[in-house]
Amino acid sequence: MSDVWSLGIQRLLARVNSFYQPGSSKSKCKPFLCETHQIGWIREDAAVQLRQYPKVFVEHADRFVLADHLNTYDNRTEAVANVLNDMRAKDCLKTLRGWRDELYLVKSAYNNPPLFAIERAGASVFGIRKYGSHLNGYVIDNDGTWRMWVGKRSPTKQTFPGMYDNLAAGGLGHDLTPTECMIKECGEEAQLPKELIEGKLKAVGAISYCYEDDDGIHPEGEFVYDLELPTTFKPQNTDAEMEKFYLMTIPEVKEAIIKDNFKPNCATVVLDFLIRHGFVTPEQESNYFDILSQLHMPGQ
Repeated sequence: MSDVWSLGIQRLLARVNSFYQPGSSKSKCKPFLCETHQIGWIREDAAVQLRQYPKVFVEHADRFVLADHLNTYDNRTEAVANVLNDMRAKDCLKTLRGWRDELYLVKSAYNNPPLFAIERAGASVFGIRKYGSHLNGYVIDNDGTWRMWVGKRSPTKQTFPGMYDNLAAGGLGHDLTPTECMIKECGEEAQLPKELIEGKLKAVGAISYCYEDDDGIHPEGEFVYDLELPTTFKPQNTDAEMEKFYLMTIPEVKEAIIKDNFKPNCATVVLDFLIRHGFVTPEQESNYFDILSQLHMPGQ
């Protein structure tokens, strides 16, 4: 691989894992615990606000904990929601301006029981891990050429407007499994008919990373799916999430990644696809092992 490619990939991975980079807030953050489980990180800008709610969030020298009297899923969910609604009314944290009315489950690990549910826009206040499902849709032409369907996000999107995206993707709400979420997004974002999905949609792994920005700390895990599509298929957006779709060759996809044309986490999903299908190999990329490691970073 060229130096331009390698530098572009290093820049991408540093961006999606900015919480682990030198100069990040990580060393100054306090772990956030529920029961005995660490479920997130509290940055000082969030801590300033949470100190106003000592009956819900208890601060110790080295951590924040959810108060002991909040000992059920329901009363934790209610207490945290009340705090977030109050902070939203005060407009004291930028991320809450993007309120979604969408609940995410909070767990100490994906396979553990949920401890409570939280408004999606509030998860980054606490550095709580969010999950999603992402689809790599691709075709193989008669001459063996591989191409990928890439969406261009609507210019009115709240986040990353106008950037390239996966064919379909969405956050994992509290009432869906990863595959149910993926099937739902396939229909809403690309109008994929059931006959192209059933028995053909492949769960191929997951990636994880953690970045921070003005909205807070974002540990994220994405369940990744592949779907080979017929050359006659053309996606159509039905929920105004995407402005347009492009069928790109692999070289075009690689160029778009290093030019920062992709939404960063979607670029990592595509990078994972390129590695798994042999379009990026250890012989071509000297940082191959490091790239793989940075696609699977720990949540805490």
